[in-house]
Amino acid sequence: MEEEENSMIFKNMEFHNVEEIIECEKGYAMQRIPSFVSEKLNEGARDRSCRFTSGVEIRFRMRSDSVKITLSADKDPEAQTALLFYGSFQGGWQHSCAALGEDGTTIEITKAENIEVLKKITEKRKLPFDPEVVRIILPYGTCYFKEISGDVEPPQKSDLPQKTYLAYGSSITHGSLALIQPCSYPFQIARRLGTDYLNLGFAGTAFLEREMAEYIVSRKDWDFASVELGVNMIDSRFTSDLFEKRAGDFIKVLAADSRNIYCTNIFGNNLINQENIKVYRKIVENYASEHLIFTDGLKLLDREDYISEDLVHPTLEGIMEVAKNWSRIMMEKVPQ
Repeated sequence: MEEEENSMIFKNMEFHNVEEIIECEKGYAMQRIPSFVSEKLNEGARDRSCRFTSGVEIRFRMRSDSVKITLSADKDPEAQTALLFYGSFQGGWQHSCAALGEDGTTIEITKAENIEVLKKITEKRKLPFDPEVVRIILPYGTCYFKEISGDVEPPQKSDLPQKTYLAYGSSITHGSLALIQPCSYPFQIARRLGTDYLNLGFAGTAFLEREMAEYIVSRKDWDFASVELGVNMIDSRFTSDLFEKRAGDFIKVLAADSRNIYCTNIFGNNLINQENIKVYRKIVENYASEHLIFTDGLKLLDREDYISEDLVHPTLEGIMEVAKNWSRIMMEKVPQ
C-alpha cells in the first residue's frame, strides 16, 4: 500500500477517503481515519464506524477495454449497493449499480460507450471530474475489496476536482436514510459546488473528541469543512456539562485553523425531549457563532414531514433540504 499526496493508491487504483487498507479474512477492509486516531476515540467509532465506507470511492482510469472488480459487504438492514460513475456522470442503466453480497460480487466494467459526448459536456459545463475516471461509489455499510482483473491506472490530479470539502458529523452526515451514498448531503453539497468531498460522518459515535478535531485540522487535503454537532450526545450517557466541555474544546481546536469551517447544531427532528435539545443547540451556538461560520440546524432543516419514522433522521427530502440550504451559504465563501 502506498500513500502519495494524501491519496491512498493500492492495486494501481485510488481508494478515495481511505487512510488505511487492512488485510483480513474477508479481503481488504478500508478505514477512513488512521489507527493512531481511531484508537483514541470511543469504542463504537474505533471498532465500527471508522470502517464504514461512507464516502469511500475506488477510482481509476481503464487501460484495458474491460475490468472486473470483486467487492463484498457485511450483512446490513439496508441494501448495500455500489454505484458506478464515469467522472461526473452516473453510469447508464446497464452500468449503474451492483448489489454487494457477503460472499462477494464481481462487477464487470467497460469503457463508456459515449465518452466523446461526455468529454464535450464536461468541458462545456466545466464539470469537475474527467469522464475517463471510473468511480465506484461504495455504500455506507462495511465493505471489502477482494480482487481486480484488467489493466488500470490511478487518476491524475488534473482528472479530479481542484478543491475538496470535508464533512464531520453523525449518521446524518455519514448518509443514513439517504438510500444511496450520492444522495448524502456531503456528496450533494460537493456536487453543487463543483468540489471533491471527504465524508467523516460517524454513525452514532460523533462524540466530539478533541483528538478528532486535531486530526481534522492536521489534514492539508481539504479547502473548507463542515461540522454537524450534538445529536449523538443527547441521550442519558452524557450530561449537558460534558457536552459543553467537548463542544467547546472541539470548536476551539477547529477555530485555530485559517480555512473556512461551517458549523451547525442539531437539525429539526420529531423527538419528544425538545427542551434538552434546545440546551444542546444553544451550547453549540454560543461557541461556534464566535469562532466558526455558524448556521442553526433549524435554518437548514425544520420540516417535521421531512423526518423519518425514527423521529431523528431526515428523509431523502430532508437531506436534500440540508444540502440545498447549506450549499447556498457555503457558496458565498467557497474558495475559487
